[in-house]
Amino acid sequence: MVNGGDDTEHESWDDEQEAHAEALRELVLDYLDNNDIDEGTAVFGLLEIALSIHMTGYVTSVEKPSTGGLTMALDRLGKDIADLVREAKKGAATFIEETKAAMEADGDEP
Repeated sequence: MVNGGDDTEHESWDDEQEAHAEALRELVLDYLDNNDIDEGTAVFGLLEIALSIHMTGYVTSVEKPSTGGLTMALDRLGKDIADLVREAKKGAATFIEETKAAMEADGDEP
């Protein structure tokens, strides 16, 4: 059980989360291509947007938002981001292999 639910609910949430992430990824990549925006600018901008969305979400989701509460929410977000980076590091070799193979299949230079 995950948070009082069953594994099916957790898998359904994961599937939905992945579907939303993929749709957003496509929108963002199209925007970056259409506007010739480099990766560094894109990553920083997306982090700023994510942070703003998270902060607004905190303020709108609690009855009495506070500086301390927002700080704790940001601390949790920082931990979640660190966890994502840690997982990405574990899969770094596989990511490089798969990305290079996909680029070669498309006729691009890795």
